[in-house]
Amino acid sequence: MKKDKQPVITSYRLEDLLVVPGLMIDVHYKTAGDDHHHPHVDLTQAHRHEFYTLAVTGHQRSLHMVDFRQVEMPPESIFLLSPWQIHLPQDIILVSDLFLISFTSEFLPPGAPALPVCMEKAITPDPEGYKEIWYLCQRLLQEFNHRKALQEPVLQHYLALLLTLFTRYLPENASSKQLQPELLTRYRELMEVHLLSWSSCGDYARALHVTTDHLNEVVKQETGQTASALLAARRILEAKRMLLHSTHGIKEIAWYLQFNEVTYFNRFFKQHTGQTPLAFRISSREKYNYNPE
Repeated sequence: MKKDKQPVITSYRLEDLLVVPGLMIDVHYKTAGDDHHHPHVDLTQAHRHEFYTLAVTGHQRSLHMVDFRQVEMPPESIFLLSPWQIHLPQDIILVSDLFLISFTSEFLPPGAPALPVCMEKAITPDPEGYKEIWYLCQRLLQEFNHRKALQEPVLQHYLALLLTLFTRYLPENASSKQLQPELLTRYRELMEVHLLSWSSCGDYARALHVTTDHLNEVVKQETGQTASALLAARRILEAKRMLLHSTHGIKEIAWYLQFNEVTYFNRFFKQHTGQTPLAFRISSREKYNYNPE
């Protein structure tokens, strides 16, 4: 198997953030000026997580850049950051009333609700629903900080209940894995892991132990797109992320995404976006008044 390239944008595993190694969950209530993470982890710069993070604000607002969107979290709101999304907190040092609950998909118990593939904006529950959610965050924190017998299953079930209440307030059309067949879910997961080393649908079909035709049939039935179109869209998404957030040149990004020639990368990108990579980089940085350099 070909070894994946080192990330252009810093990527963190949950193990990198845990103060006490062990459980694949981290529950933290952020207060003014605190920093519960390891010294080598810099969450003030653009980065991505290989895990979920559920953020629940108290009486303060919080502002973030997620991929290509400014996400404002009003007081008493909730936002779920999905694995591999590019995240840049814009006021994390100032915010002092915020729950951050990070966990891997493997930590969730059977029967836990399906989670959104990505959220467009924060949600604000009704007061009674928010009160329940905040209380569960407090219970999670208390259980996390006190090492008692059966701690892991208790945390798992508190988390499952919290996420169930959270999904109650999602828009009805929220994109969710719940309606996806297992093959499509696994295909998406493999793309996240092997995007920089596997460039054809055949690579994924072999890993999934199905034919390319069968993979294509399932993907098209569920998404309306071919498997190759879904893969191309994912490569474009990664290109956009790097063009906005990294300091690498167009040629370096093309090579990183397995385009042998920068001219082919330029054509591929323009075909799918209507812009050249350079034009996208300039316009997106102007739009968000953001330059990582």
